[in-house]
Parts: sequence; C-alpha cells; structure tokens
Amino acid sequence: MDIRSRVALRIRTIRKSRGLTQEDLAEMIERSVDAVSNIERGASLAGYDTLERLAAGLKVPVSAFFEDAEPGSADRTAFMERMVDAGRVLDDKTLAKAATIVEVLAGRKSPE
Repeated sequence: MDIRSRVALRIRTIRKSRGLTQEDLAEMIERSVDAVSNIERGASLAGYDTLERLAAGLKVPVSAFFEDAEPGSADRTAFMERMVDAGRVLDDKTLAKAATIVEVLAGRKSPE
C-alpha cells in the first residue's frame, strides 16, 4: 500500500471511528467536502496545513496518519485500525479484557 493510500485509509478510519461524516470533518477543518473526499479516496495528498487541521479535528497527532499499516489487505488494515481506535477510549481494566479476548481468538491464550 503506498503512502497516499495509507494516509487516506487512516484518515477515513479515524473519522468513522469518531462517528463523524465527511461533512462534519470538512466543517471542522474549514475545507470543502470534496477536499475531504479526495483525501480519503487517495485522489489527493493533503498538505501539512491540512494534515494539522485534520489531526486537530480528529484529536490525534499528525503521526497517526503515517503509522505503519500491518501487512495484508486493505480490509485487514481497516479492521486493525478500528480495534486500535476503539481501544484508545477504554479504561485500563476494559482494555486488558479486550486484549485477552483477542489473544483467546488468536489461539495465543486459553480461555479462563
């Protein structure tokens, strides 16, 4: 996956995990809906100013858009990112339970 596609996927995944529409995000960052759509589809790569606005609107560091994606399909990457984004809002106890569930599903840990 090239950098443009990776950034596009990260932005779209984070936006959706926040329950925001493209219209919501466009308004927050003072850009057009078409601009947000083009960025999320990978049709254009956002400049640094726009990346800063996106990061502020989505409440993540700019680096979140460039984190290495796991190898595999775009669907797999999106699923992994959904898990990480959802985990960010969990308290430590709940996050530990979620990690255990994933480990059991992966066969790395036996159910307790």
